[in-house]
Amino acid sequence: MNRNRPNVVVLVLDSLRASQASCYGYERRTTPSLDAFARQSVLFRRAFSPATWTVPSHASMLTGLYVSQHRIESIEVDRRFNEAIVTLPELLRRDGYRTAAFSHNPLFSPAHGLGEGFEEFHEMDDLAVGRLRARLLGRVIDRSGGAVRALAQYGRRTIAPRLVLDAAERWIAERQAERAPYFLFANLLAPHFPWAVPFRTLLRAGALRPRYLLRRDFLTLKDNWAFNAGVTPVTQAHREGWRRLYDAAVMQADKEVGRFLRRLSRRRGWDNTIVVITSDHGEMLGEHRDIVGHILTLHDNLTHVPLIVRHPGYLRGLEVEAVVQTHDLYSTLAEWTGAPVDDVPPAQLQRPSLSVAVEQPADAGRLAFAEEDYSDAYDVLGKLRQLNPELAADRFPVVQRMVRSATHKYVSYNGSSGERAGELYSLVDDPGEEENLLPAEGRARTRVLSKLEKALSTWHGGLEVFAPREAEGGEGMDEVTEERLRALGYIP
Repeated sequence: MNRNRPNVVVLVLDSLRASQASCYGYERRTTPSLDAFARQSVLFRRAFSPATWTVPSHASMLTGLYVSQHRIESIEVDRRFNEAIVTLPELLRRDGYRTAAFSHNPLFSPAHGLGEGFEEFHEMDDLAVGRLRARLLGRVIDRSGGAVRALAQYGRRTIAPRLVLDAAERWIAERQAERAPYFLFANLLAPHFPWAVPFRTLLRAGALRPRYLLRRDFLTLKDNWAFNAGVTPVTQAHREGWRRLYDAAVMQADKEVGRFLRRLSRRRGWDNTIVVITSDHGEMLGEHRDIVGHILTLHDNLTHVPLIVRHPGYLRGLEVEAVVQTHDLYSTLAEWTGAPVDDVPPAQLQRPSLSVAVEQPADAGRLAFAEEDYSDAYDVLGKLRQLNPELAADRFPVVQRMVRSATHKYVSYNGSSGERAGELYSLVDDPGEEENLLPAEGRARTRVLSKLEKALSTWHGGLEVFAPREAEGGEGMDEVTEERLRALGYIP
């Protein structure tokens, strides 16, 4: 094969919202490494995830499909991709690429249907076995209790980002010896709660305070169920504490990514390597109706994510204002690698390649879509009502669908009526989405709403659905998996 196929590295900084990255205008210098990387790459200012949590958003990145199409969106039902779908690693693997995934997030795993096409899939437990420090901390955790065990667990989590990226670098070195092109996809959990950050970074972020580090409701958002159910009120002190701890976690992830990129840039083949840095979704830190975590809303704090792409053939420092989505990566990487797509369902290539946005960086006519659906396999609202039977029936919609342009956002509440039937925002005047214009009157509002309603209806009505396969005879979650998901806030 005579094609000069590029290597591809995709880094997903789990739960990193764009508004908290300094290269996206955040007032605190949280991401100096990403800032420097962006100056040498292409930064997409308006990039949006099609989903708000790990499983469906990763499934979309790996297939180019929306959630309504692939329906891989549950932690309680064992689903696998429809047999007609060709995942991105599968597409590249059959074109001669070596493919591997590295993950610290237990939801990004083969157990949740996300391993198809990867030749190797390395999860955190496997990565920790090979490092002395991680093994020693593991022994302390196994043999101790109380404060000692808690400190050891905290210490082990602080080194996890480096374990993941060091393992990824070793894998790349092995592929270089083979002279094979490679596709590496890694998930770093550091920005995701529960936050575990070295004390020096906590100090830099102004988060080295006893009230943040010694109180469960500050150090982790895993009590998000109580906050969102209205059982525990969200205070301004909570918001400030969470923001500082989140900033610290982002700083830590940024530091490890910077170290990885510096080492990677010194390796042979860097001039023919594409690097993508993005996130699967953002985070709510008590804003917008006191929502905590990454559920229940399609606010930009959840859907607007960083997307920075280093392509050896593109202009350095370019900033793209056109609206794009994270699952545009499927059609983009198929184009940039030249992988044959003859038998790929056309729906998987429905999103335009990012190269189109690079060629027209100021295009204001593009749209992004996202959705959150609790009517099928993930009954979030039922869990909230178990905690608070008095929770208002219309507090959170069962189904939400969003269309977002460069200037406006419309969110439809399926099956609802009245003033809370949806949300409409003018993002130029109200970037924080604080004033819902849907109940308002006026010709301009009617014109914008009509256009967005039509776009949303046309989009969703035209989606081709690939019904997932469901495994039979599943035994459900084991105790270890259940505890991990509880720690991450996915179950109460």
